[in-house]
Amino acid sequence: MLGEHFRQLFAIIFLLLLSACATLKNDEKLVDNTPYEKSNRAPASFAPAASVVNDQVGDAFNMRTQADYNYALGEAYSNEGQHQKSIEAFKLTLVYDPESVQVRLRVAAEHIKLGQINQALDKTQEAVKLDPKNIDARLLLAGLYSSLKIYDKAILQYENVLTQKASHPEATLYLAAVYSEIKQQDKAIKLFEALLKNPEYPTPHLLHYYMGRVRLEQKEPKYEKIAEAEFKKTLQIKPDFVDGILTLGNFYSRKKRENEAIKLYDQFQKDRGPNTRVAEVLSQIYIEKEMFDEAYQQFEILEANSDDSLSVKLKMALILIEKKIYDKATQKLEEILLEAPDSDKVRFYLGAVYEETKKDEKAIVQFKKIPPSSSFYSEATIHAAYLMKALNQVDNAIETIEAGIKNKKDVPQMYAMYASLLDDKGDYKKAAQILEKALEQFPEHAQLRFYYGTIQDRLGQKENVITQMKKVIELDPNHVQGLNYLAFTWAEMEQNLPEAEKLARRAADLEPQDGYILDSLGWILYKKGNTQESIKYLEAAVKHQPTVAIIAEHLGDAYMKLTLIDKASRMYQKALDLETDSKKIAELKQKILALEKQKFPNPRMPASQ
Repeated sequence: MLGEHFRQLFAIIFLLLLSACATLKNDEKLVDNTPYEKSNRAPASFAPAASVVNDQVGDAFNMRTQADYNYALGEAYSNEGQHQKSIEAFKLTLVYDPESVQVRLRVAAEHIKLGQINQALDKTQEAVKLDPKNIDARLLLAGLYSSLKIYDKAILQYENVLTQKASHPEATLYLAAVYSEIKQQDKAIKLFEALLKNPEYPTPHLLHYYMGRVRLEQKEPKYEKIAEAEFKKTLQIKPDFVDGILTLGNFYSRKKRENEAIKLYDQFQKDRGPNTRVAEVLSQIYIEKEMFDEAYQQFEILEANSDDSLSVKLKMALILIEKKIYDKATQKLEEILLEAPDSDKVRFYLGAVYEETKKDEKAIVQFKKIPPSSSFYSEATIHAAYLMKALNQVDNAIETIEAGIKNKKDVPQMYAMYASLLDDKGDYKKAAQILEKALEQFPEHAQLRFYYGTIQDRLGQKENVITQMKKVIELDPNHVQGLNYLAFTWAEMEQNLPEAEKLARRAADLEPQDGYILDSLGWILYKKGNTQESIKYLEAAVKHQPTVAIIAEHLGDAYMKLTLIDKASRMYQKALDLETDSKKIAELKQKILALEKQKFPNPRMPASQ
């Protein structure tokens, strides 16, 4: 019907106008009885005059036939969404009925659907000029002026309508919207209140809602209280009004009254829900508060009712991962992949869960399926190579990381992993070459430079180790590994021990539970002759790293220095049990033998001799 077209257009324009404050839904009818709620037919002006001569009657009949045909064609095109063709048909209608106001409005309607506001404005102005008392034409013209932000002209049109019909609800409502837009909130409120006085107004809850939104725009404490009261009135009239719930809840959240918002949403879900829009907001609040069980319940509502169920399932899987419920997380992620096998994000998360649950082979399969075009590719490739390394598949890991570097040359972590794998194979020279090439591209990357320094240590280039570690600390003063490595290197070389102690203490302040750092600090103190203090740190180091041979040996040396023979013997034996290097094993055996000689300097000869 013709009237339905214009109610939709008015609603669209009102939506634009109230985008910053109150909004109407496209399917909300403010007035049920408009002049356009008639059967869909050609305008009455198409009818021929009653008294004419025969040839005039024939001409009039032909004109009407052509007008009816083109008008019906325009309607058909419009219903099919072919709005440009619809415009052309309606313009042909005007050829046969040039004075029709309604056809001009239909042309304007089609222009609006195409976003052609200026063309719609021209046709609507023509309609108003032809029939200044046509209320629908003036309402549409006012709406178009509003959308173009020509508010003074919009106001004049609405006022004209109200002059003709003082109680016209749509004109009153839209005029209030304009006043709200131009920050004349008090005028807007008066118009809303005028509508509330009409006991037959069909949607009074919306008026209270709009009044609340307008009051919030005034951004003063007294108006905020009024706004809150209006929202509550809205919900008293219509408790299932979702926009009212969400707006009041958002108001509570912005005022740091989060618990009230949660209570409001939760009660709505229990009494009036479940509602997906409320579930979406409430789930986010629960996530931020780390109330994962409650968030999961809201996601279950969304999963059952949302069009975007895959996204919801992914969020549910992430909650399960956060709660370490890996079996259910795996199941959920596998479900998603069945529906969306091309989702590299889901595949990455599934690989990560497999990795976490020690299903390394399955994790590698998922990581390797992620394509180079994905933002997850680099991290997935590094994870795959790391897991291959853990499975003693070093050659496969090298092949994987080489392909990764070929596809992504600008990821420094790739080069670091490559060097680490070459380090494991004992190919220190190639590892150094790879890192040198990487540092040409990333000269300020502290971690790459740190790895390069460690490879220089493998190659016996102590001075270069010191140079690189100094650069690491210069790039990142809190680089714990760099601080510790340089401190320990100086300690082993018995150089710059005071500076080494400072560096080790800085590292220990940053990582007080790191056994390697505590060992370095203890060993430096031992080298400086402060054996008693060194034992405190070395004992702590063994506690945090009980399976590292060199740390146990260092503590043994400190005990030996203070002639704590039994303690030293136990530490040396512990180190011997942990050591795998044949040269170090021989050294430890010599230390244990030396202790035995100290413990029993004059062994008693057997009686038989």
